Amino acid sequence: MLPSNKKKAIAAIKRLNGLSAKLEKMIDEDEYCPKLLEMALAMKGHINYIQGTVLESHLNTCAPKKLASKTGKDAFIKELIKVVGLSNR
Repeated sequence: MLPSNKKKAIAAIKRLNGLSAKLEKMIDEDEYCPKLLEMALAMKGHINYIQGTVLESHLNTCAPKKLASKTGKDAFIKELIKVVGLSNR
């Protein structure tokens, strides 16, 4: 992973961990449901950011190597389609 992307992803994961702990506390304290949903959506935003950061790094580091050969290219395309399919669930 690119060092800059790694740093961004780790920072986002740390923020996500903080949000997760806060959401758990809010649920435990029976906070108002729309507030819980807002927190869950904030967490989802961080997850989306992490996914984008990892994908960007993958396309900049791993993709060129795999796309250099026919078999690598085919495997890379299948892998990417699978991962993108998982993200749309």
